[in-house]
Amino acid sequence: MGYLFRIFARSMPGSLATLALACGCSVEPAPSAAADAAASGSDAAGSIAAAAGSDATASPDGAAGPDATSSLPTPAEAGPCGALESGTPLHVAQDLDLCMPKVACTAETCPPMLGDCVNDRCVFKSGYDGVATLPEAWVTYYCDLPTGGCHGITQIAYPEVTAAKIAAAVGLSLCAQSDAGDAGGSGASECVGIAAAPATIIGNSQEAVDSLTGKLVTDWGLGLTEASGLCYELTGPAGTVLVALTDRCGGYCRCNGSAFQECGPCVNAADMQPQCPCVGTAPPAYSACCGAGSGCGALESTCDWCASNNHPHFDLDMASFDHVCGAGAFRGSCQLLRVRYLPCLEVSGWPPG
Repeated sequence: MGYLFRIFARSMPGSLATLALACGCSVEPAPSAAADAAASGSDAAGSIAAAAGSDATASPDGAAGPDATSSLPTPAEAGPCGALESGTPLHVAQDLDLCMPKVACTAETCPPMLGDCVNDRCVFKSGYDGVATLPEAWVTYYCDLPTGGCHGITQIAYPEVTAAKIAAAVGLSLCAQSDAGDAGGSGASECVGIAAAPATIIGNSQEAVDSLTGKLVTDWGLGLTEASGLCYELTGPAGTVLVALTDRCGGYCRCNGSAFQECGPCVNAADMQPQCPCVGTAPPAYSACCGAGSGCGALESTCDWCASNNHPHFDLDMASFDHVCGAGAFRGSCQLLRVRYLPCLEVSGWPPG
């Protein structure tokens, strides 16, 4: 069994995004045509288009602002969410709502320096509150969707195929095919892309070992769109995108005596330690953190956005990132105004065969 995730270098605020990537020998499905997927878009839930693209109130700068009205239930009203309704709604802050998938407690979902696994649940240490620790949502970028650069995790279909199917179902364009996706563009029209997110939002990797059974986790990746049927609608300073979650951003960490590296080899390591994560006031990591405007101190050249699982983070395809961040895209990151999840894809079975 091949290692599931490709772990990508993260961009950092205040500098150009880092595009170097490392792979973990991912196992990928046989490719299929995006046109075929688009043609089958009617398989998705019939109410998706109205839910995803027609309820936003445009703000003066062209972005769909956080005050946009919605016919969707709030997370508190929605109840269980995600794959087999095993997920839990999490209201991080105003206009920041997540569906947290069911996960086994491992180093990837409970960083040892910030939490302890007790009866397969992460018990947070003082100052750490998981993805609600820093109640801000941020985006970076890592791949080019049309060229196949977003192939990371094992999927039923390639990310570009999934994105095309969703775009057809909701009646929106792919950001990669839209002029509005250009950096500095108007961002007036919502478009569709893909994203990677931290392990607690995506779910366990296929290499994760359940601490209770000592066996590989069976229900891995439950936060992925193909498993949950959910997408995220992200509103930034320049525009709004609807993204399918198709990968995990692994981040930087060290373990077992290694130097800091991309976190693939540390998925199950009891001594896994994220590199310079921005975790608010959670000791001991906050003294070496990074993140513009977060009050954390000096910026670092290799900031970890993901391994510490300390805030809602989305690593986008390049066109989606440009669409969301607009003129500020040159910084390599921007803060989101609103995050919400909504149904976007008919679930056809998970995990991949």
